[in-house]
Amino acid sequence: MKILNEVIEEMDEDLQLQSNLKLTNDELKILKSNGILFLPTDRLKPYVDNIQKYLRETDVADRVWTMYKATDISSNQLGFYTLALTIDLDLDNY
Repeated sequence: MKILNEVIEEMDEDLQLQSNLKLTNDELKILKSNGILFLPTDRLKPYVDNIQKYLRETDVADRVWTMYKATDISSNQLGFYTLALTIDLDLDNY
C-alpha cells in the first residue's frame, strides 16, 4: 500500500501533467486530512475537459483518484466537483 503523501503527490502530478491544474497548499491539506476535496465549478472549469479525458483514457486500476460532479436535484444545476482518492488508505493513521 502506498503511503498517503506519495498518493497525494501522484494525484497532484497527474492533475498538473494532464490539465495544468496545480492544487493549492490548502487543497492538498484537505486531501491529506480526508481523501476528498470539494471544488467550486469556477475553480475547476478551465481544467474539466482535460481531466475528463484523462479519466476516460486511463484504466481505473492505474490511477489513485477520480472526479465526481454534484448536481442540485431541484434545479439540475451543477453545484461543485469532488476530487477523491480511490485507493484504500487508513487516513486516521496519518
